[in-house]
Amino acid sequence: MKLTKFLAAAFIGSILFTSCSSDDDFSDQPDEPLGNYDNGILVLNEGGTGTVTYISEDLQTSEQAIYQTVNDGDDIGAYAQSIFFDDDLAYIISNGSNLITVVNRYTFELVGKVDSGLEVPRYGVVENGKAYVTNQGDLTDGGVDDFLTIIDLETLEVEQTIPMGAQDEALEYIKEEGGLLYIQKASYDTGNKIAVFNPTTNTVDNTIETYTYTGTLYGAPKDFGLNSFEIEDGFIYSLSGSYLEKFNLNTLELESSISLDYEGGDAYNIDIEDDQIYFTVANSVYTMSINADAAPEDALLTYNTNSAWGVMYGFEVEDDRIYVADGGDFVSDSFVEVYDLEGNLLSNITVGVGPNGFYFND
Repeated sequence: MKLTKFLAAAFIGSILFTSCSSDDDFSDQPDEPLGNYDNGILVLNEGGTGTVTYISEDLQTSEQAIYQTVNDGDDIGAYAQSIFFDDDLAYIISNGSNLITVVNRYTFELVGKVDSGLEVPRYGVVENGKAYVTNQGDLTDGGVDDFLTIIDLETLEVEQTIPMGAQDEALEYIKEEGGLLYIQKASYDTGNKIAVFNPTTNTVDNTIETYTYTGTLYGAPKDFGLNSFEIEDGFIYSLSGSYLEKFNLNTLELESSISLDYEGGDAYNIDIEDDQIYFTVANSVYTMSINADAAPEDALLTYNTNSAWGVMYGFEVEDDRIYVADGGDFVSDSFVEVYDLEGNLLSNITVGVGPNGFYFND
């Protein structure tokens, strides 16, 4: 009797041990990739006709024009502008064709297209099952007809367009935070507003006014304004060429400002990663603590470029790496460079025509 109980207990124990061991072995296995373009970097190339370059996470391999390859030569339209994501889908905006191409972000197989209700679309974001896309409208009229397109993501049909533009307030970047949308009403160095849009009521609840300064363009006076902004830890950080401003996200009040005065030119491309602020001046990258009260004097890195109009055409800081895209001559393939956070070059990689942005498939 005792022997029988002992053998039964031993048998059950062996099953449990095997089961636990199997679970442990299984948990140690790497996840299967979700597609050929999982776990890597997507570079959007503006082109004449836009393309997407895939770069592996280890920076050892790359593949050009992946959408065209996967979809039998179909293309994403003219002047690819930006990409935004929702779960396993990627939405590629091409403003030269007034088109959004929807693909599986890991396989790049075509899912559908939005080809109506858009006019010079720029950037998009997803909130509550809908896409919100900024449009600059007819560029010949000073941006007075800029509008926001709302798209049902189940049907890919345009639900509504909301006029938002005014003279010198061309819509640009759009970001979601806490259920609200923050929309940059400034483009090409002109304009100084960030609209706080409520997607529940489809109205602008508040507007933040940022710094402007008077400079010269082609020998004539010009007011320069907001060029980029980030939201981090309850604050909005806005970059207006020669000024970095910090606004309280709850009160929208200005908390602090720092003058950025560099001989190389104005500051652009603000990005925040791990409590460090990064921005670019000409072909250099600068960094400072998020709590700093003065601008850094020395650049972290400077890269070599011969581009007349495409210097720092794309810029991103992600996962302990700095990504720089050079626009080149906008008719032939150009390059991107990847650096570590100390400013050491990790890789120079050939991409498509006019690379303008980095997106991460992890």
